[in-house]
Amino acid sequence: MFARLSRLVTRWPLLVVVAWIALAIGLRYAAPPWDQVTKDDNVRFFPADFPSVIGQNLLERGFPRDAASSQVVLVCERRDGPLTTRDFAYVREMAGRFIEFAGKDPALGFKKLDTYNSPVIGPRLLGDGGNNPKAVLTIISLNGTYLAKTTRIAVDHILGDWLARERSLPPKGLDLAITGSAVVGHDINAAANESIENTTWATVILVVSILLLVYRSPLLAMVPLVTIALSVLVSRFAIALLTTVPGLGFQVINITRVFVIVVLFGAGTDYCLFLIARYSEELARGRARIEALREAIGQVGGALVASAGTVIIGLGMLFFSSFAKIRYTGPTIALSLTVALAASLTMAPSLLALLRGAIFWPFRSMGREGGGSTSEGADQGPGNRFWLRAADLIVQYPATILVVCLAALIPLAVVGARTRANYNQLADLDPDRPSVVGAQAIRRHFAVGELSPASALVDDPAVDFRSPRGRAAIAEVSRRLESVARVAEVRSLTQPVGRPIESGSERGVLGRFGDRVLAYAAESRYVSVRPAQPSDAEHITRLDIVFKTDPFSEESLEALDQVRQTLEEAAAPGGPIAGTRAIGMAGSTSAVNDLRRVTSSDQRKMYVLISAGVYAILVALLRRPAIGLYLVATVVLGYLASLGITDLVFHALHRGPERWGGLDWTVGFFLFVILVAVGEDYNIFLMARVVEEEEKHGVTEGTRLAVAHTGGIISSCGLIMAGTFGAMLAGKLASLRELGFALGLGVLLDTFLVRPILVPAFLILVDRVRTRRRGADDEARVSHAVYGPERQHAIGAEEG
Repeated sequence: MFARLSRLVTRWPLLVVVAWIALAIGLRYAAPPWDQVTKDDNVRFFPADFPSVIGQNLLERGFPRDAASSQVVLVCERRDGPLTTRDFAYVREMAGRFIEFAGKDPALGFKKLDTYNSPVIGPRLLGDGGNNPKAVLTIISLNGTYLAKTTRIAVDHILGDWLARERSLPPKGLDLAITGSAVVGHDINAAANESIENTTWATVILVVSILLLVYRSPLLAMVPLVTIALSVLVSRFAIALLTTVPGLGFQVINITRVFVIVVLFGAGTDYCLFLIARYSEELARGRARIEALREAIGQVGGALVASAGTVIIGLGMLFFSSFAKIRYTGPTIALSLTVALAASLTMAPSLLALLRGAIFWPFRSMGREGGGSTSEGADQGPGNRFWLRAADLIVQYPATILVVCLAALIPLAVVGARTRANYNQLADLDPDRPSVVGAQAIRRHFAVGELSPASALVDDPAVDFRSPRGRAAIAEVSRRLESVARVAEVRSLTQPVGRPIESGSERGVLGRFGDRVLAYAAESRYVSVRPAQPSDAEHITRLDIVFKTDPFSEESLEALDQVRQTLEEAAAPGGPIAGTRAIGMAGSTSAVNDLRRVTSSDQRKMYVLISAGVYAILVALLRRPAIGLYLVATVVLGYLASLGITDLVFHALHRGPERWGGLDWTVGFFLFVILVAVGEDYNIFLMARVVEEEEKHGVTEGTRLAVAHTGGIISSCGLIMAGTFGAMLAGKLASLRELGFALGLGVLLDTFLVRPILVPAFLILVDRVRTRRRGADDEARVSHAVYGPERQHAIGAEEG
């Protein structure tokens, strides 16, 4: 296969280059724009039986007018004292101006607006317990969920077209801040888009700099750069085009673009470097350029396909995830990597063939058209004195070196195994983001759970929740939920303002009239009196739950689990809502909790599937099951050590009012997937050379030569890969910075410790053990042949 491929690219290099350019142009015109097909809405990616999906469905069925999926919370705060009459007048005028603004732009998805004088909820929007409040909230409800693209666009309009003018209108001393789940989602999406741009430029600049430093020839550095840049374009267009294929249901996640760019510039450049290194090595041996290029493709092609295959299969395993965001992200990157591999084996050698000797300008070229030995450019070869010395030391002291390295890595791996995943969305944002600033203002005067209350939805077709029986059931469930730790308040039909409605003749006529008005307003808010379908009328009820803690924090997620358990107990036989058909949870806390649930399950699944898949590839290639198992184990050890170091570093760097909550959940998940696949990528390059040299020189000497020959090039590739991952540190999301650091560190550990030391030392030790066993067996056979079994037994007895 590679012989035919090498003949193709060396015989018609210009045709190959033109074909790639034509493919990119064709896909460009056929594919829809990337921004039109990307999605980021978590709830729509969860399995249908998850509480947040059930809850959102019940909310839309029972309360179509109020079924807002996210909120914009405006915070009016006076730091120097209680709010004044003029301040309250401004809040009313501001609400009117916003309703007028929203009416002119239906694309906002505006549902409703609640202020301090709204029925039922109004009094709860006054801060400091409602007595001489220093802050008041205005809540704007939107259709889209907090991470949806429509919500991001809506908040963009609110911030740019309305809030920018509104900030100049408050009375002197009254501060206006904005937050809420919709703004949190907007800030996350905005930071992600900024991260994509920053990471792209940082990656390109870094790769160009390293290539120029490695090759010192601008044309030679251009080959991998042009190849991978074209791969990125073709991949993006192809991915976008897949979303239009009927019946495929392919989806694209916005943040995937970061991984496509980083992985392709890292791994794709590595593939080109390995090809160029072998091409240079063959030229240095005196081969003609065409012959050297064909030999390089033939020798490296198999290793490139095998190593890329481990990454592609590892990422492809993500297709078996339950969470659709992960299920489509993995295959998307795998497809992009397949394109980069194809370009590295066709486009890159075609450029080398077209540029001929000029590729090494301003240096003299290696080799000649007709062949003949030359030593020019020998310094381009991967073997160098550093790796020769390192290989000699490993051969001399394999056991000592192996024990020292393991002693250094294992304690860090233990720390990595104990790291906690953080799902706090606010912790992912910089402190100057509008949603974080607004959240701090709310914390000063309200239960921070007011940022995004959770809603429990109960569907029982046999119960009219407005009837005495239904009200009694709601009252009991509300009482039980109030006893859950970290629940600040429960609002329901029987306690719409967080406390039961008082009754009795002693309250007077006005008091009783006010109670009736409140009860009537509460019915429309907490019972499905105007559902989307008449069959649901009065059969769906809702309870709003405000937590004492940040709605995205670990504490709130644990409290939500207890809320869910309390509802299930209430729905059991003999409970107040026994016979319930469905119970769902709506709101941002529920979405984050389901995110934690699905990613934790998927992570355990991926640990097994990816490890098994990569191991199967190693066994198929090497035919050595024990060696393959050791290779997987060393990469997993490097993964855990990298995770542990990352946790220690970012914990030490953490500053802020909140305690350290751990690394973002994406770090441990994607670090494992990418690092295990990429780590085995380098192991395959090393082992391919070990097998090649072993046939000529034996295991120990073959391993020494393999380390010496591949050390330089794999180190260069590792530095480029680590650098491209490190470019993610330019991102605006804390999760991207943590992941970029962890991936860069993991690649460096694998490049300079696991691959060149742990693997060769183990191979040499295994070979020595086998050699000693063979020597002992040979000695026993000689003794048996010379002395016979009886004399041999006597000699053994005398020695004993």
